[in-house]
Amino acid sequence: MVFDPHYVVMGTVETAQGPLTAWKSSSIKDPLWDTFLESTPRGHFEQTSMWAQVKLLEGWKPLRVVIIEGKSLRGGFQILTRSKSYIGKVGLIMKGPVIASDDPAVIRFIISSLKKIAKSNKIRAIILQPPDKHTALSLLLRRDGFSNNYLENSIQSATIIIDLQKDENELLKCMKPRKRYNIKHGLRTGVSFREGNKNDLSTFFSFMLETCKRQGVRPNPSNEKALTTMWELFSPNGNIKLFIAEYCKEAVSAQIVVPFGNCANLWKFGWSGKYGNCHPNEVLYWENFKWARSQGYSYADLGAISSQVANAVLQGTPLDEGTEKTWSAFKWGFGGEVTPLAEGCVYIYNPFLRLAYSLFMPFINSMPALKRKLL
Repeated sequence: MVFDPHYVVMGTVETAQGPLTAWKSSSIKDPLWDTFLESTPRGHFEQTSMWAQVKLLEGWKPLRVVIIEGKSLRGGFQILTRSKSYIGKVGLIMKGPVIASDDPAVIRFIISSLKKIAKSNKIRAIILQPPDKHTALSLLLRRDGFSNNYLENSIQSATIIIDLQKDENELLKCMKPRKRYNIKHGLRTGVSFREGNKNDLSTFFSFMLETCKRQGVRPNPSNEKALTTMWELFSPNGNIKLFIAEYCKEAVSAQIVVPFGNCANLWKFGWSGKYGNCHPNEVLYWENFKWARSQGYSYADLGAISSQVANAVLQGTPLDEGTEKTWSAFKWGFGGEVTPLAEGCVYIYNPFLRLAYSLFMPFINSMPALKRKLL
């Protein structure tokens, strides 16, 4: 096992299978960790050192811990840290820790290493969302001193997964009838599809800003520089793609796809707002499914959906009139599987602050103006 020279030993524990060693690093680049993430089913691009370099533009600094057994990397996590007024240093672990093992000894050691790194680096609070479907880890974290999350609203509760192992006819049959009709209508009226490149990022970003404005949400990423940086970091290994729907040779909508592991993540979307009657957005999604399937990806992740849509689908109840017109309902129309995500949680190493957090944060969380001022 060849390590980045910035890695240093953090601790070792003996197990029945042999010693486990925790190594820590704050190196910006980490090809070893990135390769591990892409090779394990629970790996996600938001845990990569490439993503950490993008988040540096927003003031987040990476801190990484990997767990080694013999010569094998068994798991680890990347924390992004920054200081906030009134709180001090906070950490964010999205889609982690990533553990390529269900061995309880490995999981316990990773959790204890997480606690240790929080204390030694004076991280007041770590906000964490485990990898998708890793419910066992979520339960263990809550049994080991992790609290409910009240700090990070960006942690979502559900997504939609499209099974690309089905053939194209099966994928169409799974969709809502109206969605199938819109796709066929869009193709008949002349909506076309092409792969974009770095020069098209400005067009995509302008479309994304328009879409966020219509939906009343803040754009993320918030500036074109972050998007360009991400392209430069992810594109050499094929981990970012841009696809564009056009009508009469005019770009109308665009989507950034982040292929990682066996999943094509339909990450960000933008629409100019024009030619809606030609359904360029439905055509764009459909062509993205076809592209990802042709490249051998097993699944497409359509990204977060609202709890209202997720709950209605999972409970088998119809969507109300207002919910039917939302972006989440648009995604649901493609007929994928609504998949609950692991619940977010928070670790605060100081026991007194941990108690105060549990007592007072529900009250602060209920007052948006106060929460914005403090957090």
